[in-house]
Amino acid sequence: MTLRYKTAILCALLAVTLLSGLPQTPARAITPSDLAPQLEPPQADDGAEPTGVYGTYVTLTDPATGVAVMDTMLPRGWTAQLQTNWGFVSTTNPCLATAFFTSPDGQAQIIVQTAQDYLESPDSLGLMPLYEGVDMQTYITYLGYKNAGQFLDAYFNGVLGTGGVVIQETPVDSSIQSLLQQTAKAYLDSMVSGIQSLAGPYGYSVWAGNYEGTASFRRYRFTAADGNSYVADAQCLCICIEYTTNNGYVTNTDRPWTVPMCTFFIAPDEATLDQYKDDANMILDNLMQNDEFTYMKQAYGRDIRNKIMLQQTNQIAAMTESQAQTYMNDYESSTSYYTSDDWANDWSDYIYDQQEYTTVDGDTIKASTSYDAVFQNGDEFYFGSVGSAPDGWTQLTPN
Repeated sequence: MTLRYKTAILCALLAVTLLSGLPQTPARAITPSDLAPQLEPPQADDGAEPTGVYGTYVTLTDPATGVAVMDTMLPRGWTAQLQTNWGFVSTTNPCLATAFFTSPDGQAQIIVQTAQDYLESPDSLGLMPLYEGVDMQTYITYLGYKNAGQFLDAYFNGVLGTGGVVIQETPVDSSIQSLLQQTAKAYLDSMVSGIQSLAGPYGYSVWAGNYEGTASFRRYRFTAADGNSYVADAQCLCICIEYTTNNGYVTNTDRPWTVPMCTFFIAPDEATLDQYKDDANMILDNLMQNDEFTYMKQAYGRDIRNKIMLQQTNQIAAMTESQAQTYMNDYESSTSYYTSDDWANDWSDYIYDQQEYTTVDGDTIKASTSYDAVFQNGDEFYFGSVGSAPDGWTQLTPN
């Protein structure tokens, strides 16, 4: 485990704190620019130069609305596809976006999913079984809480395939665990304060309960739907809080939990994972969720909450391109709380195994410090040694 993951966790989980379901809370984008699988950066053999990698900066666009969802660096020969589910039942994250990146030979694939949230609401008397399912009246998906490791287990034993077995696990660094706990506590305080301010005048009381932040970095072996065996480097972050409310008659305990981001790097065998680890790092080191997508999710969620208040959930309309354009007409890219990078940059001192570079057109990209240099030619980039760089390309200066 290296400290490169601190920034990822801080960026992703700050969004959880700010996206705590309170209607007036502005949200930063979840920015997984540093969120990569548990892959060591490429190391050169003794006296040998690191292998160079070529890539092009791309934007993945929501096919349903035309709004940009993610930016990243795509290695030469790789393809990218984005799917969005605007039917995900949540007022905080009413769209689950999934990005698929596939290697030139089709042997390796990277899957990235954006934030998803659930609610565990146990019976305080213990008389009723835990309810799991979708409640369209409140637009909530109920699901028993799973920590990060359990969430990954569920994916490799039902979502991505079956028979998932952990063959390697990297312990979570104590500093990262501390950050997770701090973020969970901030999330709990925000939720309790918000409920008290909104429901207190109507006779409700609220008490803070437990909180937990977990992370999991694992390598799995599993069987996919095609019947073949695969291995995957997977990682997941998860935050769960608990609070109790009482209106003078009934006491309820709720446990909302959120998965800000999960990633999967899949191949037929470990040798193929090693073969494409440099490409995987290029994609995941530069992955950034667009602020426009975050804003649109928030606007859509706000409309859903208004319909819930009016008991009009049967009138929730499917997301369309015209509806998205209506939301985006009010979007202001200069608004400070839509900036994804600023907060991450405050923690740049923690990143000591990757380096930021400013491109010719003023954007920012990231590369492992195992590479000697980064060169640019139009929309294409080269990560590698100076001696192996293509002629005529512009060398970028580290920030």
